[in-house]
Amino acid sequence: MKILILSAFLAFGSPDTPPGPPPPPEDSIEFSGHHYRLVDEVDGLSWTSAKKACEADGAHLAVVTDTEEAAFVAGLCDDRYMYLGASDHEDEGTWKWVDGSPWEFTHWMRGQPNDYSGSEDYLATYDGGEWVDVDHSGEDFWMPTGYICEWDR
Repeated sequence: MKILILSAFLAFGSPDTPPGPPPPPEDSIEFSGHHYRLVDEVDGLSWTSAKKACEADGAHLAVVTDTEEAAFVAGLCDDRYMYLGASDHEDEGTWKWVDGSPWEFTHWMRGQPNDYSGSEDYLATYDGGEWVDVDHSGEDFWMPTGYICEWDR
């Protein structure tokens, strides 16, 4: 009887143990121990809606911290404009990743970030996967059409 109870505890955990985060979806792509999923052609897209959608799936907007990851994300984007997980909306010029990672690596397109019109506070990919700062939302041709979620497992 004790073995059966111990086996059940090991299999299912304590009733007081909160469930862990959901696993990455099967359609995500693994790279360097993380999983990524690109979501494109989203109606009514904003950086905040993208952030919330990733969080609802147990992920965060993609955080890019080195050259190899930047190349992977660029390939995933395939020249589509996608929101990534950083912003300087709290303090112009001070960029922060959504997961708290240090802001050490950048992949800005030449002339970026430029805070065009004084309202570009959100990170996105552009041609070749280089980064640009963009508005929170909008329909202009340079605005993201989707986003990338990242799972840290």
